[in-house]
Amino acid sequence: MVTTPPLDPNKTEILIGASRDITGPQAGFQEYGAAPMYKMWIDEVNAAGGLSVGGKKLPIRLIEYDDASDTAACVRNIEKLCTQEHVDFLFGPTGTAMLFAAAPIANKYKTIMICGEGGATTLEPKLASMPYVFSALNYSNHFQIPMFVDLCVEKGAKTAYICYMNDLHGAEYNVAAQGQFALNGITVVEAKSIPTTIADLDPIVKEAKAANVDIFCMFAYPNQNILLMQTAIALDFNPKVLLIGPGCNFEFFNLTFGAALEGVVGEGAWNSKSSPAAAAFAEKAMAKVGLPNMDWWGGIVYYSVAEFLGKAIEKAGTLDSDTVRNVMATEKFETTLGLIWWECADGGKGGGLLPQECYDGQIGQWQSGIFEVIDNDSHNTAPFIYPKPLWPES
Repeated sequence: MVTTPPLDPNKTEILIGASRDITGPQAGFQEYGAAPMYKMWIDEVNAAGGLSVGGKKLPIRLIEYDDASDTAACVRNIEKLCTQEHVDFLFGPTGTAMLFAAAPIANKYKTIMICGEGGATTLEPKLASMPYVFSALNYSNHFQIPMFVDLCVEKGAKTAYICYMNDLHGAEYNVAAQGQFALNGITVVEAKSIPTTIADLDPIVKEAKAANVDIFCMFAYPNQNILLMQTAIALDFNPKVLLIGPGCNFEFFNLTFGAALEGVVGEGAWNSKSSPAAAAFAEKAMAKVGLPNMDWWGGIVYYSVAEFLGKAIEKAGTLDSDTVRNVMATEKFETTLGLIWWECADGGKGGGLLPQECYDGQIGQWQSGIFEVIDNDSHNTAPFIYPKPLWPES
């Protein structure tokens, strides 16, 4: 019989640590990414007196360190949060490369880390040996690209051009897309990598336009994706499918480009039509973070996995990592996203990913100012518009 370690009687709060881009190139994610969703959940928990743990109500205190979008700084921060702050749990940093670097450190100190923004294609094979790592978001090979390619095949698309950022995020999406396109008879005429500092996309857009491809995929971060939109409009490049992400899933993209965004596809998705709970959450989140910062890909996911963590802690009745981790690996909890659970590697002994049933959608498309879910399954909130409408006349 396994005995649950008792709660330290001197414990007066739950400490959650995070290394985040408070400054640096990706600092915007502090306003429109996982951070505001986690903070909203923490504020609500504390307003209710805290989580019930072992007969005590414990409030949550978030300790955030700035990594300035620097991977080495992120690793140092995670180490310090575990060894000096002695945090009970961790929220993940921003971006695929950062998650890949942070996960082994969290696991080394047996501190449960809930990963937010970022893919985990490269991390997946390592999850079997990382039981304390739980990656929340859907990403490239984790349902998004297979769904996107299915949609394109159904419409008869034959050719594609890929532009991807030369970091781990871009590399993962490029590999996943090339593989899925090849398996489904779509020819990739070119795949170009770009630096994160790129300031001129004219040559790439001109080349893709000359190739007259059906699909153009841009796998980069918001700053590069805004430049791509501006360049495509200026050069009148109108592929039948334009996939942009991440960035396209944020409301500020819609507010920036307006009618020009009609028919543009992005990664995600969910919206107020996904469920009554999603509608109520959208209203609450919008009041908290403001319309421009609404995230129609990860917003509801980040909030729901935080809810899940809270329920797992209460169910465990302790802050002991192994006990809470075992509850997370074996239990299902009702959240804003619905009933969610983790599929853990190595027969339940390793780190976890959310299964496809837990998400409200994989691929979105802007239609009349709404980021519609266009998945060809029960999550669909609108039909896929193909081909994308031409850019509106200025």
